[in-house]
Amino acid sequence: MRRTKSWWRRLNRYERAELVALERASNSFTGSSPYLPEGCGDCPSCSTPSMSGALCRDCSERLERILKKAEAMP
Repeated sequence: MRRTKSWWRRLNRYERAELVALERASNSFTGSSPYLPEGCGDCPSCSTPSMSGALCRDCSERLERILKKAEAMP
């Protein structure tokens, strides 16, 4: 869905800030940590160990919840 003013208005200011932060974090690449097993990395948002350095399960679920709320029709 296109992000119009009404799309953004469905979110409160904290959700808008969190959405931007989570999307930026999900697009950033973090190298693997020397303290974690091969193929694992840190979540770029909360630094929780996750597979391949992508967003962890909790951050991914939060991002999906925010997007679903914004895309919900009034």
